[in-house]
Amino acid sequence: MVQGMVTQQALTGLILAGGKSTRFGSDKASAELGGRPMLQWVATALAPACDEIVIVRAAGQVLPAIEVAIPSTVVDDLWEAKGPLAGLASGLPAVTTEYCFATSCDAPLLQPGAVRHLARRAAGHDIVCVDVDGYRNPLVAVYRPEACTGPFRRAVERDVLKITAAFDGLDVLVVGEDEIRLVDPELLSFRNANRREALAEIERYVRAHPARRPP
Repeated sequence: MVQGMVTQQALTGLILAGGKSTRFGSDKASAELGGRPMLQWVATALAPACDEIVIVRAAGQVLPAIEVAIPSTVVDDLWEAKGPLAGLASGLPAVTTEYCFATSCDAPLLQPGAVRHLARRAAGHDIVCVDVDGYRNPLVAVYRPEACTGPFRRAVERDVLKITAAFDGLDVLVVGEDEIRLVDPELLSFRNANRREALAEIERYVRAHPARRPP
């Protein structure tokens, strides 16, 4: 067992679905992978590890219909086109559990084991994120809303929009790549379909590895 790991408490999955999708060219939440919208893939991955889901959409955005086995809530982004930090600041107040796991709607290969592992590492910290190739990934991460909501909101209001720039003053645990590979050997949770060609690559991967399809 990794030092500092505790039994996972109740957890919310927070999905950011309201990005501008400039590089993708259309609404990523509705883009289909294997005949289902990417939002469905992410919600399905979160369901085994979470007790509820909060989805943050852009104001007026029409989300695809999805089925998920746990309670879900949809909230509107409080800012227009301010990026994922604004999405987090908008969604965190809707979280009712002590911690939430935040991800984006373009991470269809998210692994429930990685979600559980990071949640177990969160006790006593405000944020748990993963360092892969020297980059702290803020959207495969666990947040404590009580600590993070205020600083994140103030950062957005100052137009400081890089998520990790809003970490200053918070207790951040950074998990290394070797550790996360114990539960996600291929780092699938970090494969984003933020471009059409990336989605096509993930589609080919899913076809070659049908066991990776969610139930």
